Amino acid sequence: MKKLTLLSGMMACATLVACATNQAPAARASAAVGQAAVKPGADLQSVLNSGADLVLQQGAVYEISEPLIYKKRGQKIFTRDARTPSQFATLRLANKNVTRLVYAGGIEGAVMEHVILDGQRYTLSIRSKADTGGVTQPSLVYFGGNRGDNQLVRECVFLNARSWSTLKVHEGASNVLVENNFIFGAGSDVRGNGREESEQYLKWGDGISFASRDSIIRNNLVIDSTDVGIVLFGSPGTIAEDNVVASISRESLGGTNMVDPLGYYKLTETDTDYRGVRVRNNYVDAYGARIHIAFPIGAPQWAPRHRGKFLTGGEVTGNTVAGGAGGYGYVAHTIRNWKITGNRSTASYSGLVENEGSEDPPDDPAAFVYNPETVVETKLQSDFVPSVRHLNHLLRTHAPKNEIGYRMHPYGEPEVKAVVAAAYLEMLGRRANSVELNESIELLQSKKANADGLRRRLMASTEFKKRNGDVKSDNLHIYRTRLWFAIYDDIIQKAGKWLPAREIYFKALDDLKKKNRPMVGVALSLEAPLHSASQS
Repeated sequence: MKKLTLLSGMMACATLVACATNQAPAARASAAVGQAAVKPGADLQSVLNSGADLVLQQGAVYEISEPLIYKKRGQKIFTRDARTPSQFATLRLANKNVTRLVYAGGIEGAVMEHVILDGQRYTLSIRSKADTGGVTQPSLVYFGGNRGDNQLVRECVFLNARSWSTLKVHEGASNVLVENNFIFGAGSDVRGNGREESEQYLKWGDGISFASRDSIIRNNLVIDSTDVGIVLFGSPGTIAEDNVVASISRESLGGTNMVDPLGYYKLTETDTDYRGVRVRNNYVDAYGARIHIAFPIGAPQWAPRHRGKFLTGGEVTGNTVAGGAGGYGYVAHTIRNWKITGNRSTASYSGLVENEGSEDPPDDPAAFVYNPETVVETKLQSDFVPSVRHLNHLLRTHAPKNEIGYRMHPYGEPEVKAVVAAAYLEMLGRRANSVELNESIELLQSKKANADGLRRRLMASTEFKKRNGDVKSDNLHIYRTRLWFAIYDDIIQKAGKWLPAREIYFKALDDLKKKNRPMVGVALSLEAPLHSASQS
């Protein structure tokens, strides 16, 4: 039975690849021969209600007050004749009471391509618990769901979501392809990095939350998610390959997660179906902020309430963990019949320092660690070491809260140096000298500033102002959004095509070092001026 299940997943994915190859030309063809592009201010939902594709104008900004809902099999939303991100139309949230832009649940063959989806976190803020009654707010974009097979989300840009997930692909669908997308900014972290100035409590956010089966998540670049970069909720038969998840300015609890015993994929009372899942050739980088667990494989290291719940039958191969701010690397616990081989780690791991003095601390940070009592019928590469104490709940988020609800736990030595290095690279395009490094470490460790605080300090420097003008400190993340978008767009323009995500990411880090790095004036997450009044 297991072999039949795996074969089914492989055949489905093979069909999906062939289908996707044909879908993109179809989307572009409709732009050439289909209806006219819709102007900003028009009733976009009425177009979808009619069953027509929603064709957007190049570079136009569409203010969205209620979610756009797909209505017809094979319907598309895309920008006419766009080839690079700066040509894409922007769908931008304009209603502070709404967190969702697009809903394609249950629509077979729905396509979204060449669109910027802007959650407006730093203009609209998040919805408070008092405002929502504690109810989780909808994801920025929703695909998948029952009958939502053969969908495509490709070459889109997702910015600054205001809820728990940026792109949610729900269970019930199969043959969904999510490919070549750029996701930037999702949530605030445990230290308050990424928060909008009025936020008073922690609000995690995923990059891609995926539960559809027999699908592909490929070549996406996810930067600064705070819950998980890419999470698989069972998703049997699904391949996640060649993606990059990086923490530059804010911490992420997970990099690429396989931790959820989702009831929808229950095999028995103790086992959840991950058969045919292949997580391969992905790159997870704790470049400038902690990733608490880069590849958690199993449930209890994430949520101890799931002890005894086995995840069954996946593969994790050929992946890499990098960066100076690692918490844990590959952690295996309560899994059955997996293959975890050929993975690498070049990261530094020091993210447990706030647990000193605990009566029951977990194992120290490590690149490869597993629980030998709960990892059964599984092939592990030789780098794995057995747990010494325990591996339950490795998310280090329990330091005392400060006055606005965030937890300023200490940094490990490699971690704090990585935080400083990333801040200087982003804001000044260079390394900190020894004096600056020591002053910054003092600011972070002793004075308990967070990485956003360090960046705002650098924004106030003469060096930053000579390069960028007098950018208001409140616009830190609007500035960062513009910076990373401009670099991303410039790389694709010069290449004339979508490059591998890892290549884009490495080129972007190199571009941050350039004296004249790209910046563009597109309307991204920007209601108020970027600069102070004297510079406007």
